[in-house]
This record gives sequence, structure tokens and C-alpha cells, in this order.
Amino acid sequence: MQRYAYLYILLGLVWLIAAMSFGIWLGATEHFGFAESHAHMALVGFASSVLFGLIHHAFPVLSRSAMAMWQLVVYQVGAAILVTGKVIVDGGGAPTVVKVGSIVVLLGAVLMLVLFVAKGRVVEGAAARAL
Repeated sequence: MQRYAYLYILLGLVWLIAAMSFGIWLGATEHFGFAESHAHMALVGFASSVLFGLIHHAFPVLSRSAMAMWQLVVYQVGAAILVTGKVIVDGGGAPTVVKVGSIVVLLGAVLMLVLFVAKGRVVEGAAARAL
């Protein structure tokens, strides 16, 4: 498996364990006001990370771009900031951190789109010539 595919899936699984542990804590302590934080952890952290990893696996040429590491770092840092900010908001705090995290996550997603559009065509072109 390619490096970035592996890293993304590994980080996604770490997010999954964190989300499940947080969910267990929510249920055990009846802190249901943090349910949205739990959902963001699972979707932004786990689901999106694993999906990005599967995209890297399906399109190995993406991992050869210098942008690939930046995209991974920006997205993962943004996800951590967003989830932290969501926990703060769900606990009654100000939304500043979640706003910053949302922008950073969006930037990470846009970088993935740019990476895919720039490099994904190479895969399509090669596949078309092979047929």
C-alpha cells in the first residue's frame, strides 16, 4: 500500500477509536450535549480520512505529488482543530476555534480536489491508452 494511503487509513482508524471512546464516555456519563462533537469526530476524522486513503490507494499517482504531504497535514491539523472547537462549543464556549478549524479542513479538502484534478487525469489518460 502506498505511503499516503496507509497514513490516511491509519489516522482514520485512530480517529475511529477516539470517536468510539468519546461516544462511550458520552453514553456512560449522559453528556449527550456533546453528540455533535462525537459526530464530527467520526465523520471529519474517521470517514473522510479513510475515504482520502482509499482515493490515494486507487490513484497511486496522487502520492507522487509534493502537494500530497501538505494536503494530509493541512486536513488532519484542521480536523483536530475543528473537533476541539466543536467540543468547546458543545461545552458552552465561544465558536472561534471551530470556525478556524472549519476553514482549515475546507482548505485540506480543496487541496485534495486540486491534487485529484491535477494528477487524476494522468491515471485516466494512461488507463484510456491501455484499453
